[in-house]
Amino acid sequence: MTEQQAIELIHSVYPSGKKEGLTNMRAVMARLGNPQDRLAMVHVAGTNGKGSTCAMIERVLREAGYQTGLYTSPYIERYNERIRIGGKPIEGEKLAALVEEVWSAVEQCREEGLCITEFELGTVLAFMAFAKEKVDAAIIEVGLGGRLDPTNIINPLVSVITNVGMDHMHFLGDTIGEIAMEKAGIMKPETPVVLGWQQDDVRAALVGAADALGIPVLEPAAENVRELRRGVAFDAVMDSRMVRALTVSLTGRHQAQNACAALGALDVLKRRGFDRITEESMRRAFADVRWPGRLEFFGRVILDGAHNEPGVKALRQYMDAWLPKEKTVLLTGMMADKDVSAMTRMLAPYVRCVVATKPAVPRAMDAEALAQAFAAHGASARAVACPKDALACARETAGEDGTVLCAGSLYLIGEIRTLLRQEKEFEHVI
Repeated sequence: MTEQQAIELIHSVYPSGKKEGLTNMRAVMARLGNPQDRLAMVHVAGTNGKGSTCAMIERVLREAGYQTGLYTSPYIERYNERIRIGGKPIEGEKLAALVEEVWSAVEQCREEGLCITEFELGTVLAFMAFAKEKVDAAIIEVGLGGRLDPTNIINPLVSVITNVGMDHMHFLGDTIGEIAMEKAGIMKPETPVVLGWQQDDVRAALVGAADALGIPVLEPAAENVRELRRGVAFDAVMDSRMVRALTVSLTGRHQAQNACAALGALDVLKRRGFDRITEESMRRAFADVRWPGRLEFFGRVILDGAHNEPGVKALRQYMDAWLPKEKTVLLTGMMADKDVSAMTRMLAPYVRCVVATKPAVPRAMDAEALAQAFAAHGASARAVACPKDALACARETAGEDGTVLCAGSLYLIGEIRTLLRQEKEFEHVI
């Protein structure tokens, strides 16, 4: 089986997949010997900031000399990005071998009426990969929610819940409290939980859930946050001590809060046997961490994965500080099932004009309809259906002194990032 055949086989289960709580995952992993039970894991849920927090935890562990596994979603450009070993996407040959190995278990489940979903299959592959590579620690990002997410069959050393906001309401609930309790579903008895910054009602719900389980809650906080054009500097309050003058290479004020959540998880890991973690390794790793598509610079083009209201709020903070309206052109595409009205209303006043396009996914909103949504909020907007042409249009409109900000959908970020990496100036970027 080739890498491409393996990826096509993974995608092939999408039409027939049927989620049955955690039943599918437990059934297929039991047939494979439950390798996840032999792994030291960190479990990360939340609405925004999960991926960045996972990336920071993984980078520090790797800097400290540990072999790491990292499972995140969605991917930006290649499926292999979802499963990383030692910071690198899984090799195609290894992915193909894993698909071959697990496929009989998938088919056995199907014969019993359990139809594995595509995300469940990806999670199975990640657990298998990390076990085969004998990683010292695996950092696992929740896909959706927490309580019934396929990743929630693990027993981690520490759980992390980053900022919780309104997203995926059709799956998780209509109120912020309902959504918070779905995220709280990753909490486990005897497993400490780290909370990122939360609004008061969310924090109360999460702390209440932790108290009901009798588990410790860590809430590291960022102080003296100094946003940089590329990166963020801050002090971290950890229980009764302070770690001063930290710098994270990821951009945006919100990354200081994500870094504090990562610090809390690392603090727990150090107390649970990962004693090679030091302040020096943490500082080096934070200053070097990379996470594609999150305020990522490609010359005059900036890519950001903001695709919901909390993400756009964080992006607007950065725009306020560093992107003058008169020099900023927004290149955007959005999914029709997102809160397009809210995001267009929030972004329209912050940019000189908008170039709307349509990512190559069925859920994507028509470019013309998206342009009209921006126009309804007073923005000068035009539709260019093809993302490649839209990028060229946005660059031309911005001119040599302007900036193109690409945001609104990670699917669009992936398409534009691929186009940019094909240019000679950026061909070395991973």
